[in-house]
Amino acid sequence: MVKIVVSGGAMTAGSDVLELQFGLDDVRLLVEEAHRRGLAVTAHAHSVPSVEVCVAAGVDGIEHCTCLTARGIRTPPPLIGALAARGIEVCPTFGRVPGLPPSPQAVEVMRRTGMTLEARFEQVGALFAAGVPILAGSDAGIHRAKPHGVVAHSVAELVRSGLPASAALAAATSAAADACGLGRSRGRLLPGMGADLLVVEGDLTGDVAALTRPRLVVLRGRVIALSDGAPPARS
Repeated sequence: MVKIVVSGGAMTAGSDVLELQFGLDDVRLLVEEAHRRGLAVTAHAHSVPSVEVCVAAGVDGIEHCTCLTARGIRTPPPLIGALAARGIEVCPTFGRVPGLPPSPQAVEVMRRTGMTLEARFEQVGALFAAGVPILAGSDAGIHRAKPHGVVAHSVAELVRSGLPASAALAAATSAAADACGLGRSRGRLLPGMGADLLVVEGDLTGDVAALTRPRLVVLRGRVIALSDGAPPARS
């Protein structure tokens, strides 16, 4: 997998989320060379022009895909259609610790552009409804509200965006494994697949927040002790 940062980033000093960092020719050249070597390409893109460049260049996935403008989130219908038609996987990088504020940089981007979280949830729901493949990811580690281990909250925010629980869970398991090139060994409960299991307290189809209540973790067939030291669940 190759990643290219096509727009500026909220947490990147000296960059601008609304500006391009690479033009179409550069991104297309990278995509062609990566594909020639059998590698997929995912691109960081926040602004509408950067997402348009990614689509035109033929990337395989887009991180964020916020479609920011100076007047908030504006995702042109033709752009949504192109994302869906080309099967470009979009990871909105949701997931944050409930109750903690966003980073000062993110707050400034929201102030400057008029972006709101509700508009973001609505946009991701519209992408999914149009057939755009959605993945669960978190951009973990960039701020204390986004530490490592918040993918469960990312899944919950996908549900909040309008995805069925089954689709949101797939976004973090089978679809994510496929996007990472691991679909033949991870992400599904099938014979011959890696024995990676998460057992939670509750029914995820009706309460996706149960992902934050693990009872048992199995990694490659080995039971992993929970962080609170609780013994494995017994049935």
